[in-house]
Amino acid sequence: MPTLKPATKFLLGLTALLTLAGCAQSPQQVRLDPVISVNTVVENQPTVHLSITDKRPSQSLGTRGGVYRDSNHITLAQPISRSLRPTAEAALTEMGIRVDQPSPQPVQLNLIVEELSYKVADTQTLPLEITLRAQIAAIADKNGSQQASRYESTKVHKFFKAPNEATNAEIINQIMSETLTRLFNDPRLIDFLRR
Repeated sequence: MPTLKPATKFLLGLTALLTLAGCAQSPQQVRLDPVISVNTVVENQPTVHLSITDKRPSQSLGTRGGVYRDSNHITLAQPISRSLRPTAEAALTEMGIRVDQPSPQPVQLNLIVEELSYKVADTQTLPLEITLRAQIAAIADKNGSQQASRYESTKVHKFFKAPNEATNAEIINQIMSETLTRLFNDPRLIDFLRR
C-alpha cells in the first residue's frame, strides 16, 4: 500500500477542516416531538391542571459551530409549551390521570423548561463533539402542599461531519424524551398525585 507524502496528508487534513467548517453554515429549526414512556397507573384517577412554562434564557439552543457560529443558530420550530403539551397530556392520561377536567381539588402541575442547550466544542479537529443539556423542573401544588423536583440530563455526541437537521432533531428529541420519562416516573411525584 503506497504511503502518503507529508504534503498530501496536510492537504487532506486541511480539506477535512474546511469541510467541517463549511457544513455548518445555515441555521436550523427543529421540530420537538419527544416520546414519554410511563410504567405506573394512578388508581384514584386524580385531576391535574397542567401548565408548561418556558424559562430558558434564550430561544436559541446554541449554534452549529464553525466559522458561521454567530449566525447558524438552532431553534425550535414552534413554542416549547405547544410542542410539549400533547406529549405531557398523553403521558398523564396513560397514567390514569384526568387532565384539565373539572374537579374541586385538582393538582396544579407546572412543568418549567429551564434549559435545552446545544454546544459544539470549540476545536477545529474531528470528531465534532456536541454536548446537549436538558433541565426541567416540575412543581405540583394541592391544598397548600407542594412537591418540587428538578430533572437534568447531559449527552455528548461525536460526529465526523456536521449533523443535518434530521440528526439534530433526533438527538434533541432523545434527550428531552429521557428527561421527561424520568420526570413522569418519579415516585415522589406519583405519590403526591395519589394523595
